[in-house]
Amino acid sequence: MKKLLYAIWVALLASCVGGATSNVSSPSAKDSDSVTVIVNIVDTAASTDTALMCLTPQQVDSLEFRLTHHYSENFNFLVKADSLTLIPREGDLITDTCLVRAGDVIAVAAIKIQPSDSIDSIWVKVASNQYTMGWIPEQELLKGTTPDDFISEMLNALSSSRAVWMSALVALGIIAFFIGRKKDLRKTDLVKQELVHLLDFLSEMPSIYPALFLIWVGVMASLYASVQNFVPEFWQEYYFHPTLNPLVLPPLMAALVVALWLVVITFIALVDEVYHHFYFLPGITYLAKLVGAAMLVYLAISWTTLIYVGYILLATLIYLLVKLMLGIMATMPQRDA
Repeated sequence: MKKLLYAIWVALLASCVGGATSNVSSPSAKDSDSVTVIVNIVDTAASTDTALMCLTPQQVDSLEFRLTHHYSENFNFLVKADSLTLIPREGDLITDTCLVRAGDVIAVAAIKIQPSDSIDSIWVKVASNQYTMGWIPEQELLKGTTPDDFISEMLNALSSSRAVWMSALVALGIIAFFIGRKKDLRKTDLVKQELVHLLDFLSEMPSIYPALFLIWVGVMASLYASVQNFVPEFWQEYYFHPTLNPLVLPPLMAALVVALWLVVITFIALVDEVYHHFYFLPGITYLAKLVGAAMLVYLAISWTTLIYVGYILLATLIYLLVKLMLGIMATMPQRDA
């Protein structure tokens, strides 16, 4: 059950991912330890704070690099590309070009800023073991690897095929919707019947969970779009340092993670309700319609929130679904009787 919860939770997170890795630039960075304890985002202007006056310029640069690029020395990456070429530099013990391959874990050993470099201004020295190490441009490194964390790996894998599986879920919902239609109706009557069915299928089951599920999906979509609008670096930080605990995240990211948990919990309760109210095939059809509707709600609200219209759509959706839930709750005692 725990693995199932994690899989559902990561799949929902993946629906939020627009781009897992970031192309970022920063001042110089050199000797630094991995700052894995920093989860909350700290503005780079913090480097001017008096609390940092005791740090050396190299340490300040390294801290700023960690905050803007979301990783530092000793950070581990998992290679996802077929292979990455590591190039030796003057002064390295290993003087031959070497390769790391898919599935290898590599650690950041050093970071070098070269503003005049025509390939990439940031070069990262990584090592798989004491015999396999070398330098690679940051853009190539980020493109060919993921952070060595289960959630980050799943987010990257699912986000790379996001358009496929989200479209498949919407298509599945549409197919399930048409399965429930009356085949002997004339075309004009059929259109009218399906429009009514589209609006009323949530009330086919005497439960508030279907409407509640769509509400949480809409809230999740709006929160994610808000993160992308106002603080996109929060999502990048989360990708490099994911956590299931919202208590250690900034307020907006914490709200997004809470919304994701609510979607997962509500969906599990919804499946249990469907099990008790439908036979197998009608239950599967109902869940498919609901998941398809949820994907449409997510896409509509997340895209329109980027131009602020989504907040109005979300408020309208919540109003209509709460009204529907109140109606269902009012009739539930009669149905139970």
